[in-house]
Amino acid sequence: MLHKTSRERYDKLKKLFHRLINDFNRDDLDDFIATANSMPEWIRRDSALIQEQKDALERFVVSKSVDWQISHQIANRQKHPKPKLSRAVSPQRVNSVQVRPGGTGFFDPSSKRMIGAGQEIFVECGGTWECGLAFVIRTFKHFHYMFEIAPIPPNQRDVPKLLDIFNA
Repeated sequence: MLHKTSRERYDKLKKLFHRLINDFNRDDLDDFIATANSMPEWIRRDSALIQEQKDALERFVVSKSVDWQISHQIANRQKHPKPKLSRAVSPQRVNSVQVRPGGTGFFDPSSKRMIGAGQEIFVECGGTWECGLAFVIRTFKHFHYMFEIAPIPPNQRDVPKLLDIFNA
């Protein structure tokens, strides 16, 4: 095993997140999705984590979560090219992914840099097109909370702004 704890898996996810923020591309997105999809099993088995961290996970891995469905379904399709048809139909089924060059990302004035420029990737989920960059940011924020915020006592927490997460 290359990563032996849920924290090590999170650290890998964090590295992938920062790579995507600097150059959004399908290869790093594939690795990000596979790592994010593996996190629930690692977190559930990690006795070193506190209950709030595990509760935060359960709020993320629900069938109505678009981000979880994108992560889970794409990871499974990457692992099994011809997935078995399930009797349980997800309320948000991932139907297709579009990848195009020339994704502009957005400008962060505090660091004077572009965030997420590279390939433009969209995921069609439940009849709606989701921006791949927005999916990555939202998904990473869930895990960032679990590993960086939840372990701190509530009265000592300093919740970071989104741009702080990009620059960490």
